[in-house]
Amino acid sequence: MAELLLYQKPVRLNRFAHAALRYTPPADYMFCRALTAVPLMAVEFPAACRQYPIVFVQAADGTVGAHAILSLQAEDNAFVDRQGRWTATYVPAFVRRYPFVLAEVPGNSDDFEVAIDEASPSFSQDYGQALFSPQGEPEPILQSQVEFLQAVQREHRRTLQFVEALRGAELLISRNVDVVRADKGRFGVRNALVVDETKLQALPAATVHQFLTAGYLGWIYAHLLSLQCFLPLANRAGQPLEDVIPWWAK
Repeated sequence: MAELLLYQKPVRLNRFAHAALRYTPPADYMFCRALTAVPLMAVEFPAACRQYPIVFVQAADGTVGAHAILSLQAEDNAFVDRQGRWTATYVPAFVRRYPFVLAEVPGNSDDFEVAIDEASPSFSQDYGQALFSPQGEPEPILQSQVEFLQAVQREHRRTLQFVEALRGAELLISRNVDVVRADKGRFGVRNALVVDETKLQALPAATVHQFLTAGYLGWIYAHLLSLQCFLPLANRAGQPLEDVIPWWAK
C-alpha cells in the first residue's frame, strides 16, 4: 500500500498506551533512502514540478494517483545523499509527515485517527518532547502534527477529484519514458500515465472552463512541465561525472 511505504510498525496513537511517549523530529532522511517514488498531492505540483517528474500511476485495484519520481534506479533515492540530507529544495508532504499518519477508523471511511510508526527512532520514553500532557491532552508538538495531517487529508481528497476529472475527460494516456544521458547511460520508466496534450487542446470549452475555475489547468501544466525533469533525474543516477550534468540541472 503506497500510503504506508515508510511505515514498518504502524499503530494508532493512544493517550493511555502512549501517555509517556516523547517525540524528536527525524535528524535526517535516511529513513527514505530506498524510496524511488512517493505519492504527491496536486497542490504540490507547482513546487515539485521544478525538480521531480510527476506522473500518474494506476494501482492494482484500479485507483490512479499522482507520484513524484525520486529515482530511475531501484532502491536508490537520488535526492538523499550519503549523510541523509535531502538535496532538492522541495520535500514532498508524504515524506514530511513521517513518522505520523492518519489511519481510517474501522467501519467509517470518513473518519480518521492519528497513527505513528512505532519502529521510528523519533519516539522514546526517555527523551524528546512529550506528546501528551499529564491530563492526556495533546501537547503543542502533537497538535501541530495533527493539523498538518488534516491539511494533507483535505488536499488528498482534492487530488482524487482532480484525477477523476482527468479520467472523466479521457486525458490520461500510458507512456514509456526513455532517457539517454551524455555518457550514454540509459534509463526508463514504463507504463506511466501522463496527460495527452493533443486531447487537452481539443477539450470542449465547457470542460476547459470547469478545469480553469477548479484550478486544474495550473496543475495539468505543472505536471507537463515536470516531464522535462527526467534528464536531470537521470543525471543524478550513479553519481555521474561533473561534465555529464548540464549547469541548469545541478
